[in-house]
Amino acid sequence: MTKRIFFLFTAVICAFSCTTKNAPAPTLNVGMLDGLGSGHTNMTEAFAAAQLDSRISIRYITSANIAFGVLDSLDVLIIPGGGGSMHTFSLGQTNINLIKKYAENGGGILCICAGAYALSHTPDYACFGMNGAQVYDLDHSSRGQGLCSIALTEDGKKLFPELKEIDTLHILFENGPMLVPADSAVLAESPATEYTPIALMLSDVHTGEEFQPGISPGKPFFLANNYGKGRVFTSIGHPEGSASFSWMIPRILWWCAGKEDQAYPVEYKAPYNDREIIMSNSDLQKEGSLYRTFVYGTKEEKLEGMEWMMAHPSWSMKTWAAGLLYDKDPEVRTAAARYISESELLTAKKDIEAAFALEEDENAKAEMQKAVEHIESLYR
Repeated sequence: MTKRIFFLFTAVICAFSCTTKNAPAPTLNVGMLDGLGSGHTNMTEAFAAAQLDSRISIRYITSANIAFGVLDSLDVLIIPGGGGSMHTFSLGQTNINLIKKYAENGGGILCICAGAYALSHTPDYACFGMNGAQVYDLDHSSRGQGLCSIALTEDGKKLFPELKEIDTLHILFENGPMLVPADSAVLAESPATEYTPIALMLSDVHTGEEFQPGISPGKPFFLANNYGKGRVFTSIGHPEGSASFSWMIPRILWWCAGKEDQAYPVEYKAPYNDREIIMSNSDLQKEGSLYRTFVYGTKEEKLEGMEWMMAHPSWSMKTWAAGLLYDKDPEVRTAAARYISESELLTAKKDIEAAFALEEDENAKAEMQKAVEHIESLYR
């Protein structure tokens, strides 16, 4: 009798999954590089953003996987933020050569932030030499972070037509490279073409007295180039971690695969924070101090801390928000759910669903339900 009930239960679950999850079969195979150079938050946010499109199948891959030929099964490789030279070191020349051959033969590559450093042609820097750019002022690369103002070029408006009427966008930036075209002599000996700007920086990011102002405006925020038959898209910032812009990642992945006609559909809605917010040194110190607040603080201190985080594009809060969903105080749990919803924190999807299932407080449960519904609405 027990076995019969078990098999019946299993059959019901399978039938429910098949009838309620009518997602189309994956048509784009993507690999996310998981290595020494891959920052955890950078990697997981880009991974979650790719999953917004149900036609995209994404998996984590390692240097060992690349050595064993995994690139043959991929349409696009993502090299995420983290550490640029560490990407180069951990892959080694053997795997870098395999990546270059993959791109030359038509494979697509999306490199983000540290990935942009890694794929550059920067002299005296451990890099691949694939995206047609080199880093400007490498000695002052940690320029700052925040919501940067950017503007799409005409090529950018073609790739993101939903945004073509918007003069200024605000997307997260965290010490990404300032890029200029690679030396023409270098490109003449490479399968890489000179890049095409897709979006340009408007913000002047120069945290600290040691940084020269006026460097970042006009530098590319997004750029595109070919490497042999393959396409390379470079992002110095983080649309994957920006409210209302994570959908750019699936769109870019289709472009990298040469299949922009399969574009991920979206209706753009302005984010909660739609203005330039460059974090000062004092802001960054404040951000760091809030960890102790969220661990040891009172309810009032935690609520104040989350309100501050919502007004400042905190990188750390992305890893803290999920834990606050399980706080002992329902008001803190409610605020955490609101933060996750307004920030469109995709990496907290499972936690917000779990917290909602466990929640007994009426107000907190209502806020969590809104957050679950909003996050779910982003998936296609």
